[in-house]
Amino acid sequence: MSQIVPDGKDWTVVLDAVCAQCAVDVRGISPGDAMTQLPVCVDRYIEVLARPDAQTRTNPARWSDQEYVAHVAEMLQVMSGRLDLMLEHDDPTFPNWDQDRAAVEGNYNSLPAGQVAELLRESAARYATKLSSIDPAQYSRRGLRSNGAAFTIETLNQYAWHDVMHHLWDLAPQTS
Repeated sequence: MSQIVPDGKDWTVVLDAVCAQCAVDVRGISPGDAMTQLPVCVDRYIEVLARPDAQTRTNPARWSDQEYVAHVAEMLQVMSGRLDLMLEHDDPTFPNWDQDRAAVEGNYNSLPAGQVAELLRESAARYATKLSSIDPAQYSRRGLRSNGAAFTIETLNQYAWHDVMHHLWDLAPQTS
């Protein structure tokens, strides 16, 4: 398997502007919006796993389709954990999460597609359940990423939602 060049971009820019790549604007997305829309996105991701080349890296600078799906599942787990920290502690600093290392250590491409689908379903359900349990009065609770980027519960959800939507864009059939 080829080595993916780690993504060093600071994606927090999507909290202040429309994403220059996928054109998604998350600034108006509420936790309720994410809860409502997440099941449709999960279904779209699961459809991707049925592609005949889902485990193939078609470009050396790009994960395979299955790796993207597994990444989104793990990202939702990480975000659920960060929401827990924000609800349980004042201004916590999140443990660092290296998504590229997680993909290698999780060996995403070696997992059966059904296991990846189930992981995504479980992660999305847990994330949605966590969001539904949060009183809107708590949306301003803060947390810090290990690099110092500050989030509220509301902006962490928007950041996670961008990831969900951006990777669907990554997985859309490319036209020349």
